[in-house]
Amino acid sequence: MLAALGIDLDANTVDLSFREPPLSDRSGRPLMFGMGDAVAGPLLGLFYDAPSTPEQLAGPPDLAPAHSHSCDNFRICMKGELIVGQERYRHGEFRLQQSGRPYGQDGDAPHVDGNWRIIFFADRRGHLVRPTNPDIRAQYRAAAPASQERYGDLLPELLDDDDGGVVGMVTNLTTPLSKLGHIDGSFRDAETWDTLGASKVAAALLGLPDLGPVVLLLRTPAAQIAAPACTFGTEGFRLIVAGSYTLDGRARTTGDMRFQAADTPWERVVAGPDGLDEVVILGDRRGAFATLHDESGAGAWTRDFDSLLSSLRGRLGELA
Repeated sequence: MLAALGIDLDANTVDLSFREPPLSDRSGRPLMFGMGDAVAGPLLGLFYDAPSTPEQLAGPPDLAPAHSHSCDNFRICMKGELIVGQERYRHGEFRLQQSGRPYGQDGDAPHVDGNWRIIFFADRRGHLVRPTNPDIRAQYRAAAPASQERYGDLLPELLDDDDGGVVGMVTNLTTPLSKLGHIDGSFRDAETWDTLGASKVAAALLGLPDLGPVVLLLRTPAAQIAAPACTFGTEGFRLIVAGSYTLDGRARTTGDMRFQAADTPWERVVAGPDGLDEVVILGDRRGAFATLHDESGAGAWTRDFDSLLSSLRGRLGELA
C-alpha cells in the first residue's frame, strides 16, 4: 500500500524533490508516506527546514525530549545538521536504531542552508515519540488519539505505550551496536561496503521479520548501472543523496526522489558523470524480489541482490 498524509496520491508513481514544492513550501511540516502492509508496514517522513534566519542561528535548536520509538528506525541527513542525543549527522551520514531503545533529545540544528532529512519507521504502529520522562510521556500519550485521527487510514492501529515493539534490525555493516542500540554509518565509508553489481551497498532489514522493509544505501561509479530495469512486488522509494542519474529524459540530482506502487516497472538507473549515492527502500520484504525486464548485464546485480537478502534473513535468527 502506498499512501500519504499531506499530499494527494492519484498515480502509481510520485516524483518529489526537497528543492521544490510541495516540500519546499512545508518548512517544519513533514510529508508522511505509508508503504508495505496497511497496518504494520513502514512509515517514511520527509523533513524539510528552510534556511535559518540570523535569529534562529543565534538561538538553541528546537529538540524533541529524550525518547524512544516502538519500532526500528532509520534516518539520514542530506543537508544541514541532525542532532540525535550526543551524535551529530551531516550530509551522507545515517543512523540505524533498534526498537524500544531510548536515546537523547533529537531534531535539526539551525543551519544557514536549512535541513533536508528523512526518518523511516519500520512499523507505523510504533512510530510515535515515547519520552523517557513519565510526565512528558503521559502528555504525549494523551495526544495520541488526535494524531491517529489525523492520520486516518494511514494509521489504523497504535501499539500500547508500554510496548517496546519488535527488534528486527540486522545489517551487513560491521560497526558494533552501540550501548543505545544504534549503528552509525556514512557514505564516506562506502568502499568498505559489500558489492551489489557495480555498486557498493550498506543494507538492513528492519521491523517485523515476516513483512518488514528492506533499506539499501548504494554508491555507484559514474556511467555504471545502479539498478536494472525491473519490477518489485512491493512499494519502492529512491532518494538521491549525491550525484545524479537521468530519468524520463531529465537529470535527477541531490534531494530528488521517486515513490512507486507495487508492481510498477522501474526504469534502468545509470549513475551520472559524478557517480550516484542513493537510498533505496522496499516497503515489504515479501515483495522484495526483482522481476527483470532486460537481463543483459544484470546477472551480477541479481546474484548479489539475492545473496544479500538471503544473508540478512539468515541473521534474523541471531536476534531470537
